[in-house]
Amino acid sequence: MKLPPSTRRWIPWLVAALVTTGSFALRWPTFGFEVWNVDEAIHAAVARTLNDGGVLYRDAIDQRTPLTYYAVAALFRIGGANNVWAMHALAAALVAGTAFGLFLLARAWRGPLAGLWAALFFTVFATALFYPGDAYALNTEWFVALFTTWAAWLFWRGAPGWAGGLLGLAFLSKQPALLDLGAPLVVVAYVALGERAAWARLARRLGAVLAGFAVPVLLTVAYFAARGALADFHFYAWQYNLQFYAPEIGIAGRAASTLKPFHLLAAQYPLALAALAATAGLGIFCLFRPRADTAARTENAQWLYLLTWAVTSLAGAASGGRGFDHYYIQFLPACCLLAALGLGGLAPWAAGHRARRFLVPALVLLSALFVLELGQGIRRQHGRTLPMDPSWRAGEFIRTHTGPEERIFVWGYHPDLYLFAGRKPASRFVYASFLSGLIPWTNTAPDKDTTYAIVPGARETLLRELAAVRPAFVVDCSFGPNRWWNKYPLATFPALEAFLAENYIVVEPDQFTGQGFRLHLIKDAYRRDPPVLAGGAAAARLGVPELFVTPLLTEPPALQVAITARSATGRLQRLELLHNGTVLAGASFAPSPGLLLSWPVPFARLGAGEHRLSVRATAANGETATSAEQVFAPDPGLLPAGRLAEFSLPLMAGSLVPTSVLAPFGATASQDDGRLVFQLHAPATVRYPLAGTATHLHGRFGLSPGAYAATNPARTDGAEFQVVFVSAAGDRQVLFRRLLQPGREPADGGPQPFSVDLPAGARGRLELLINNGPAGNPASDWTYWSDLQLETSR
Repeated sequence: MKLPPSTRRWIPWLVAALVTTGSFALRWPTFGFEVWNVDEAIHAAVARTLNDGGVLYRDAIDQRTPLTYYAVAALFRIGGANNVWAMHALAAALVAGTAFGLFLLARAWRGPLAGLWAALFFTVFATALFYPGDAYALNTEWFVALFTTWAAWLFWRGAPGWAGGLLGLAFLSKQPALLDLGAPLVVVAYVALGERAAWARLARRLGAVLAGFAVPVLLTVAYFAARGALADFHFYAWQYNLQFYAPEIGIAGRAASTLKPFHLLAAQYPLALAALAATAGLGIFCLFRPRADTAARTENAQWLYLLTWAVTSLAGAASGGRGFDHYYIQFLPACCLLAALGLGGLAPWAAGHRARRFLVPALVLLSALFVLELGQGIRRQHGRTLPMDPSWRAGEFIRTHTGPEERIFVWGYHPDLYLFAGRKPASRFVYASFLSGLIPWTNTAPDKDTTYAIVPGARETLLRELAAVRPAFVVDCSFGPNRWWNKYPLATFPALEAFLAENYIVVEPDQFTGQGFRLHLIKDAYRRDPPVLAGGAAAARLGVPELFVTPLLTEPPALQVAITARSATGRLQRLELLHNGTVLAGASFAPSPGLLLSWPVPFARLGAGEHRLSVRATAANGETATSAEQVFAPDPGLLPAGRLAEFSLPLMAGSLVPTSVLAPFGATASQDDGRLVFQLHAPATVRYPLAGTATHLHGRFGLSPGAYAATNPARTDGAEFQVVFVSAAGDRQVLFRRLLQPGREPADGGPQPFSVDLPAGARGRLELLINNGPAGNPASDWTYWSDLQLETSR
């Protein structure tokens, strides 16, 4: 029975309302989650720079094409900065828009039932097929899916130019969408070659598609050229991907990743996968059947477009080779359309078959099974969420200790921190892979040198930007496995390490180092403008500030200083270290109940003579409190000469007496079951002279079991062991380095063997160093070297 025309006109509006309601209803509980994946954080950080008048690639960098970043910037301009709720609502709207486009396309090709199946498949799969972090996030691929779907619709409505324009927008959303241009081009060639005046029609229609595609692309090129950013646009959106990003995955890896969506469907929606496979087979059969009538050619053109679209979108999704679920959103519209055409086409076939009295009920049952399968998928996905990213605590801390206009920089692949802190990036590098050579997530092996992928000039650019902006906080993400950033301690970027050592102070190391982050707060002396106290008449009720000092056995010697104070009313705003009554360094921050600052102070900076250190705390109202002074000597823990022989290094014949042993918290040498053990509470350093004959050193090292025992209320956070060669000219070469954290890694418990070769003809000195763990906390750092043996050439 056919519906009256007035009713048929309302069907699209009804379906639009249904898919919109369905998409928002399924995704509504996910809108408030802060960050579903790192790409959302990148978009949010970039968008804030764009809304400040910045230009993508010049002032904020990512390696994808630009449309989605400007879309999020527009969203933030309307809905407010960092409005992740609006980002997730936009994702739901893109899903609804794509589902509605699929309904119109499938209805035009196979009737309204096929259209309803297409919309239903896409709405459900978009929410309940992929990993939640990919399904719920505002991914670039949602834009690609929308544009390519409506491009197909417009193409079949006889508007190839507009279709090309939408495909251009898809390409400007993500580069692999360029492949989807193949579907209309193949169909234009197929149709034109079957008609008279084929070449003229082919040229005209191809020209329309390509001209439509070129318009948004050329306008984008003109935009970046007008802003002096065309070279940056070309490099990061195109050349970087070809030169660095893409080569990390070989052809075999890309080919294997084409199977990912089918594995997902097989595991969750096997009936839909069967429908997809059967329909694809039917389409291929139809293309090759010997029919030449107009209806057959039209149907074949539809099959050709759909199958080509499926192939190109799957190839685009697999082009990265990394197999992330969200990549396959690009393939999802063609996938859903194929399954829907097959299922929707069964109804007229069953109704017209002579066995329809059996086939129609069977089709109803089959449809019910499909609906049940989709419902089970929604039920499985409902309520699934992700743990909050570990950086949210550090971000919240920065938010509460900075002003809204202050900026921060993150040394790591953690743009999430900009979002959690609510602060703008201090550099164009909103994540630091361009500075380290990390390619997500391929060259992550600990022993893989990634300097080949550092963008030329990037590090110098960063240092210039940091010196110009002087961010309030710099966050080092290398203290944990934060997206593999533990490969990149600051020592891998010496210029940045020196910049921070000179101008910043570490904040609350005990609190954040265990979470994988180290927070560096700008020193007052480095700020462009003197910090201003918040004022107010409320009493601060400052406690007596405290000073904690740990000798650092570095070369030259230094003190690891920690200063802290508290305010009962939350009004503490400045901490300063005083040396002989004069301010040596200090830092200001937003009013706080209390804070601990820590940094190394070289004795060379303190000068000769007596060193009296104290702490001054200042509240927002100007009230101050100062600690009592403590006196320190420049040679802490230096063992007397009479004890040096206890720490002699065994040789094949004889022994090597150290020139010095520095162990502020004590050192003993003893025999344990015939093994020579040097018990040295970290930090400690033993130095031996080398006369050019030493070739090899081996032995064991570790932490005493009591240091990390569960019954120890102040367990060690670990210790770092180093073997260093210092040449006669003073050049230092780390021959061995290992951080032990037996409280975290059980394998780090017990004696650990090591073996190192010394440089040929090494003359100078050999140092055995033990430093405190990542937080610089010496508690229970009961460390040792044992079974040491130095081999010589004679």
